[in-house]
Formats: sequence, C-alpha cells, structure tokens
Amino acid sequence: MDYHDLQSIQKCLEEIYATFRGTLDTADFVPEKYQRKIMAYIFKRVKRAFRMRDRAERKYAKEHKS
Repeated sequence: MDYHDLQSIQKCLEEIYATFRGTLDTADFVPEKYQRKIMAYIFKRVKRAFRMRDRAERKYAKEHKS
C-alpha cells in the first residue's frame, strides 16, 4: 500500500466521521424510525464512497505504475 492510498483512505474516513458527528445529539428530537433511515442512507453512501475511492486508486496506480 502506498502513501497516496493511505491519504485517500484518511480523507474518506474524515468525511464519514464528520457526517456521523452531525447525528450524535439528535435522538432527543428525531424519531427512531427516521434515525434508522438516516443511518441506512449514510451507510449506503459510505459503501459507495469507498467503491469510488477504490476505482480512483486503481486508476492512479495504473497511471503511476513503475
């Protein structure tokens, strides 16, 4: 694993954790039903973001092949 790959993983995770931080104190005023839908949506987008990151990393590795 190269440095570029680690940087892209770190950037992706920072964005994901920022999204989750936004939902921390919402249990008092958002019904549980909507919380589950929100979390399911976030997880769906996280999986998509990692697939996109993997594709971009493969392309980067192919272009910078030694």
